[in-house]
Amino acid sequence: MTPPPLLRDWVTAHVSREETVRTIAFVARCTGAAVLALSIADRLHLDHPVWASVSALVVSQDRLGDTHRSLTWRIVATLVGVAVALLVAFAMPDAGAVAMLAVAVGVTAAIARIRTELRVCMWTSVIVLLTVPPGGTILTAALARAQEVMLGVAIGAILHWGFERLLFRRTG
Repeated sequence: MTPPPLLRDWVTAHVSREETVRTIAFVARCTGAAVLALSIADRLHLDHPVWASVSALVVSQDRLGDTHRSLTWRIVATLVGVAVALLVAFAMPDAGAVAMLAVAVGVTAAIARIRTELRVCMWTSVIVLLTVPPGGTILTAALARAQEVMLGVAIGAILHWGFERLLFRRTG
């Protein structure tokens, strides 16, 4: 009776060297992007630095082209979500948070149903509406959330581009 193969033997027989490097790079890139985005957002004294960190992770995909598409749609969806939150807040100034939330989610869900890449706009509108600080305005909350997201997506994309150039540059 032969002993079962060692895990390392099984992994090396089933995973290429490039795939192993890509896996390690992905883990390092995601970790670095989340930490760096949070650190920079903290240093900039942004209200909710968690959104910079989360956004850096949202755009981090396995392949550079996928990251680029994710980045583009995350930016567009964020702007749509911010715009809907602002429109709802300005159109319903005396409404409560629940009513504004219901309208904003309804509008953004309809948009996301038409264009699934914009699905993030649903939670962006909610985040904007629910993070207005006491005494603050919806406009300042919207600008702050957009700033946090843009910081995060930029860091996620830059790290991906840098890792891709460093590790997987093709020589002609």
